[in-house]
Amino acid sequence: MAKYWLVSFVLLCTACASVPKKLELPENTQTVEFSSAKSPTAAIIGQKARWGGVIAAIKNNADNTMLEVVNFPLNYKLRPNKSDETQGRFRVYFKGLLDPVIYKVGRSITALGNVAELESGEIGEHKYDFPVLKDASVHLWKNIQRVDINLRQSPYYYHNDPYYWSGSHINYSRPVVIRSSSSNNKQSNKSIMPPVKKR
Repeated sequence: MAKYWLVSFVLLCTACASVPKKLELPENTQTVEFSSAKSPTAAIIGQKARWGGVIAAIKNNADNTMLEVVNFPLNYKLRPNKSDETQGRFRVYFKGLLDPVIYKVGRSITALGNVAELESGEIGEHKYDFPVLKDASVHLWKNIQRVDINLRQSPYYYHNDPYYWSGSHINYSRPVVIRSSSSNNKQSNKSIMPPVKKR
């Protein structure tokens, strides 16, 4: 039963998660999809759009900052889902200074702004028409730290108590193996197994 309570708790936390305030819009606000902005019509110029991706370039101008972004679809938190495929690139104009040391190439952002006319530019030597967001709010996402954890499960019935009799079987807490990238930590790959304790 414990694992079902855990799943329910995770789902509850997910439902309560909110998007960053600077990316919020009134309910039922229509936004322009990135695919539509690659061939903009007069009807969508000036409309709100919320796009995200990975910074490919940054340029600080006299009165604004331009971010060139590789587009990726957004998840339920409006964070970009990075993959090996993208619909293209776009440009974001922020009124003010964004420090290139913080907003550096490779960081994930989501922007909320107004759709503008396409801008002609280049990616390397390839000519490219960039969809544009102007007067944008920009949310910089924190990098996700991943830890390699292997969990070995007891074949017996799981209980919250690390030492629990179930009929003729003894249940014990699950050992966890954490693999460290450091070669100096020789103890990091060992399993931790608590002693079996009878009641």
